[in-house]
Amino acid sequence: MNRDWDVIREVLTEIEALPSSERGNLTYGVGPEYPAEHASKSEHALLLWKGGFVSAIDITSYGGEAIISPELTWQGHELLDTIRSKAVWERIKTTAKEKGIELTFDSVKALGKVALDWVLSN
Repeated sequence: MNRDWDVIREVLTEIEALPSSERGNLTYGVGPEYPAEHASKSEHALLLWKGGFVSAIDITSYGGEAIISPELTWQGHELLDTIRSKAVWERIKTTAKEKGIELTFDSVKALGKVALDWVLSN
């Protein structure tokens, strides 16, 4: 699996938007018992969980890996705040491509500051 930052942004936004009363209904899982069409989103949600950007209940079984009831951690909120704005997010991606920079968590945070300055000045 290749890391897809647009999917990461989608997962973070989805988790943040979910009311706390409905979090127990949200599951991200990879394996035969989970829908294949959601595999990419689930794989990215699991990466975010393992990286400490999301907290959740581990419901991994022998059939696959899964989490339920995800919530953003402080780190997750910080990352989402960096990439939430569509204009800033597009500028981050454009700048990274122009400069030949791979998108990592550190580069996204650094480019987020540059992109915000650019958006505010234009």
